[in-house]
Amino acid sequence: MADEVRAKKRISLKETFRSVVPELNEENMLYLQVAVALLVGLLTLFLLWRLLRGTSRGRGILLMGLCESGKTQMFSRLCHGVDVVSVTSIKESSGTYTAGKKSLTLYDLPGHERIRYGAFEKVKKLARGIIFMVDSGTIQKDVRDVADFLYTVLCDGAVQSKVSRVLVVCNKQDLTLARAAPLIQKTLEKEINLLRVTKASQLQSVGEGSNNNSFLGKQGQDFEFSHLGPIKVEFVEAVAKGGENLTPVTSWLQQLA
Repeated sequence: MADEVRAKKRISLKETFRSVVPELNEENMLYLQVAVALLVGLLTLFLLWRLLRGTSRGRGILLMGLCESGKTQMFSRLCHGVDVVSVTSIKESSGTYTAGKKSLTLYDLPGHERIRYGAFEKVKKLARGIIFMVDSGTIQKDVRDVADFLYTVLCDGAVQSKVSRVLVVCNKQDLTLARAAPLIQKTLEKEINLLRVTKASQLQSVGEGSNNNSFLGKQGQDFEFSHLGPIKVEFVEAVAKGGENLTPVTSWLQQLA
């Protein structure tokens, strides 16, 4: 009985093809059936690839920067809508940022030199984007440390394979001596240009299993953030305390959600 049903289905399929394309002979119809099966298989594989690619990319946003740059203040504002007393983070924290019907997980990472890379190593594979906080009032004296930290992060293999966007937030724009975002960008580009020369032959991974040996930017040209290819680096101004002028940050997050 089951064999008869299968035979009827095969006959029905052939009749359907013949009704659509009457001139098909038996051999051509076989080729067409194989082609359709291959097309369906390829489409299925493509959909699975897109699904797995989206899953592996992660939905994490890493908040990074030196101590006192305003990471925790920004984290609290974005996740909870309130200010916090400024404290030095000793371990990573996580919270949810909601953008409409979508959400992202924000990770506030410590800025202290002794522990920041260990914290980064734990969560970097979850990252979709990075918010790098800069104290606009102290950038002139801290530029070497800021550039070195940002340089190391941008060279990391996991960042280069998973992260598509980096937002450098020039925080504390309410301070009298705060530098504007375009000036901070130029200052960091000049410092990273020097770092490339001194570190080109001694780049090391920030942790186990990372690949941190690629040249940052374009060979033979002065460094510019626009040279980073698949990673788009943007600079904005903000005041995390009090939540002033956070629109550039929230708009950026909504684009990544």
